[in-house]
Amino acid sequence: MKLVERTDIDLTKWDHQVSDSIVENIFQYSWYLDAVCTNWAALITDDYKTILPVPFTKKLGVKQMIQAPFTREYDILGNEFSWNEALQFLATHFKGIHFRNSEKDIIPGGKKRQHQWLDLTADFQEGYSTNAKRILKKTDSFRMTETKNPSVLIDLFKQHVAHKIDTISAADVVSLEKLMCESLKHKTGELWSVYAGDELVAGGFFLLDKKRVTYLKGASTEASKKAGAMYFLMDQAMLRYKATYNTFDFGGSEIDTVAGFYHKFGAQDRAYYDYTIDDLPFWFKTLKKLKR
Repeated sequence: MKLVERTDIDLTKWDHQVSDSIVENIFQYSWYLDAVCTNWAALITDDYKTILPVPFTKKLGVKQMIQAPFTREYDILGNEFSWNEALQFLATHFKGIHFRNSEKDIIPGGKKRQHQWLDLTADFQEGYSTNAKRILKKTDSFRMTETKNPSVLIDLFKQHVAHKIDTISAADVVSLEKLMCESLKHKTGELWSVYAGDELVAGGFFLLDKKRVTYLKGASTEASKKAGAMYFLMDQAMLRYKATYNTFDFGGSEIDTVAGFYHKFGAQDRAYYDYTIDDLPFWFKTLKKLKR
């Protein structure tokens, strides 16, 4: 394996390997990584038979591999090296390593996380909670339409969501809009808006892989949220996608109320793990603490 800089990666071969992999990981397409990463390189074997993206930061000469915003996890696509081999190699290039993956116990200290998903091939509406069914009966006044302009959702997101999430920065919001634009350009995403009369009250962006739909981000006004606009959005999206896709991925959340919302649609939990290797210099750690 070798570490290849972004400028030297054959994007056609890279995306072909991502597309052909049994693992559906839309987060690893080159256009996706370009949208959400300031810098990224990759571990690659001959002829791109095995690949792993390596997003990174470089501050004061210290390089750290990171889990890029709006990506849940990275997978090694191919079987020519393991995570242990990859991490040994990466440790010679990066003082800090942070990544997420579904494999348990790659290294000690992995923190369990979870996301929610639903089988679209089943009669999923039967699995809705009583509360969800009751709310959906009151959403007849809403209508949903496809939108091609991401700024519509970004404006809603800034006004009603972004300020509530400590982990999302202004730069992340810029990356989010760029990501949606790239996804629309590559025909791998759709943006749906919910209206009450002529008023835009909610919206959501959905990423489309081979057989998986992933809910990226959404937002709604406070009044429409109470009236069930997000229930309407999710229900209508799943009904739209069930004929073509097998899995609806809610994107997941560690926030109990958000995960609980997904569970009301009968969503199941899937575990993945958050890993960190910290070999940062003492002086660098001290500077980080002083800046907080």
